[in-house]
Amino acid sequence: MVGNGLLTGVVVDSGDGVTHICPVYEGFALSHLTRRLDIAGRDITRYLIKLLLLRGYAFNHSADFETVRMIKEKLCYIGYNIEQEQKLALETTFLVEPYTLPDGRVIKLGGERFEAPEALFQPHLINVEGQGIAELVFNTIQAGDIDIRPELYKHIVLSGGSTMYPGLPSRLEREIKQLYLERVLKGETEKLAKFKIRIEDPPRRKDMVFIGGSVLADVMKDKETFWISREEYLEKGIKVLEKLGAKSS
Repeated sequence: MVGNGLLTGVVVDSGDGVTHICPVYEGFALSHLTRRLDIAGRDITRYLIKLLLLRGYAFNHSADFETVRMIKEKLCYIGYNIEQEQKLALETTFLVEPYTLPDGRVIKLGGERFEAPEALFQPHLINVEGQGIAELVFNTIQAGDIDIRPELYKHIVLSGGSTMYPGLPSRLEREIKQLYLERVLKGETEKLAKFKIRIEDPPRRKDMVFIGGSVLADVMKDKETFWISREEYLEKGIKVLEKLGAKSS
């Protein structure tokens, strides 16, 4: 959030191992509202391997995992309308893209390009129970105080490598709008025009956690209460962490 110059909003951070939804208000993370989705980059890579196996392409070794990860990052995207994407994949070759493997072989991907990352929105595809990323964001915001919800909806910030898929911002916005229409407005479409939502997808979001940390460190560099000196640590040991609010056992 800090890395994007904001103090209030919702961070959707998805890296290699896990996805977190973290609301922030006036610079403070609302930890009691933070949600976790146990699907991220490596899960989508594994699912893509499975989909390619069904096509007859064999990927088994750890080196192959890295190859498929690169395929995923180059060719995969989030479908805006999954039914239309499936129709295109079945009836045309429009989605087919070739990829040259390190050994020179060329494979072709079609529907797998959107089917693999679809697991973020439909966890059951990889046998994970629970809500998809759009429903999780919606429910997280709705669980917050009614007065701050509008600001949270207006600043949904994507962060991490697994938010880099083309099409993710528009799909996320579409699904959250639909959930808001159904569950908050009870289907009254004429009221939807007043609902403001914005998905922030900064170009450098793959490194947003590092950028935010470096910005925060720079802002706090002259505030002694946020730092522990070597001398303090040598004098008090682990108990010095109490200065930062931590409890030493």
